[in-house]
Amino acid sequence: TVILAKNLHVPSTHNNLIIEGAGGCLVPLNDELLMIDLIPLFQAEVLLVSNLYLGSINHTLLTHEALASRKIKVRGLIFNGEENEESERAILHYTGARCLLRIKKEIEINRDVVRKYAALLKKNWYG
Repeated sequence: TVILAKNLHVPSTHNNLIIEGAGGCLVPLNDELLMIDLIPLFQAEVLLVSNLYLGSINHTLLTHEALASRKIKVRGLIFNGEENEESERAILHYTGARCLLRIKKEIEINRDVVRKYAALLKKNWYG
């Protein structure tokens, strides 16, 4: 099946909607379309998620640069995993973005955990 941009639509909802760009911004959907191409098509705001591991500073800065080169603004950053103060500082410094959320390693993901992080994100989104 060929994915055509004109066939892709954001579902209608009165609720909050998160669209995950699985795999990263430069993952091809087909020979003409990359994941990053969906952002302006959907008129979506970008939350850049950075997992904190060896190489995460480079990966996050490269993704931020790819978005900036297409004039796509990053609303903020979400750090995922064990805290790494220096990595977070460097990423925030070089991107100029603000941290909207830190997601810690959770033993179990359930409704309460999702609600907790959703409330924190919402608070920081408007704060």
